[in-house]
Amino acid sequence: MGDNPGLWEKLTADLPDPDDVFAYDTVKEVKVLDRRLGMIYYAVLMLVFFYIVIYVFMIKQQYLDKEKTTGWILTKVVNPAHDKDGNPWDIMDSVTNPGEQGAVFVPTKVLVTRGQVQEGYCESKLHPCSAPADCDIGDEALQKPECSNGFCVRRQWCPAQSEGAPETTTHYVDTGGYDVWFQTNLHYHKFMLDVSTTDEPEPRKYPQDHPNTFPVHDLLRMANIEPDSIKDNGAVITVNNIFSCDLNEHVCDRSLEANNIDTTTGFNYVQNHFYMDGGVRKRDTFRYYGIRIVAFATGLGKKTSFANIVLQVSSAIALLSVAQTAADVFLQYIVPERRHYVDMKVIPTEDFNE
Repeated sequence: MGDNPGLWEKLTADLPDPDDVFAYDTVKEVKVLDRRLGMIYYAVLMLVFFYIVIYVFMIKQQYLDKEKTTGWILTKVVNPAHDKDGNPWDIMDSVTNPGEQGAVFVPTKVLVTRGQVQEGYCESKLHPCSAPADCDIGDEALQKPECSNGFCVRRQWCPAQSEGAPETTTHYVDTGGYDVWFQTNLHYHKFMLDVSTTDEPEPRKYPQDHPNTFPVHDLLRMANIEPDSIKDNGAVITVNNIFSCDLNEHVCDRSLEANNIDTTTGFNYVQNHFYMDGGVRKRDTFRYYGIRIVAFATGLGKKTSFANIVLQVSSAIALLSVAQTAADVFLQYIVPERRHYVDMKVIPTEDFNE
């Protein structure tokens, strides 16, 4: 190379100039006296401003930190109801918890069969038949090969419970007399805060302000269920107690939603009361058809967050550059004088590196 200095120039003649490859671009402020560009710039600037202030901060409230949580709920029926004959159905006798927290049962129809004994045989409503052979199970001590009125004759508690039979009485209960008191507790994990109504001393009946007690007929109405359509088989409904809490003001708005789960098969269960009468063991059996209410609680909390404010302000500052970009696009590609404007806007320097 030292003996032939022109060789290096020949080898590098076709390579790009490093000064062009590694050129440094810096911003040059050019004040363009054109009202068209100014109108576009300030129009986009105002759109960005209104988007941030009105939509992001005022409508969407994205400066707030939000949390959705669930809690537990207790249900309590606070007054009895009466059947069509005027007989009272006490809460302790007819209202039960169906085996889970937040659930309660209120009857719509009750079948009562009294004085059942385990002596002899009677028709079993659970074993239909069309001929005596259908009832032959090979054990006459349990079931006779006999078909009576379309049912097998079986050893069981007799007389068997059957709606419409002389031994069974039917009571239709007016569920409009029942009121359900909901007591709720929520915990916001993110905000480390508890919201509870379990310390409220008295039921406050709907439609009062901030109610905690709702009549059953109002719950059915919210679930779009006609009471007469479920009086025979009962129903299963869910109730969601919703708390929308402004944790800055320590204020919660309460609302309740009811939904229909099952009105086809409904819900029913049996309770038996055993006793001795003249040395004979007897029982009274009660089959309850009614409304199973499954309740749960949902909390929606919001609170001002400094981190969210910084995030939204940073986004606003970044979006302000959109106005300059829109004006530059209009300047370089749309206006008739675009070539002249580009020449004025982009000016390369001389090559300072020999």
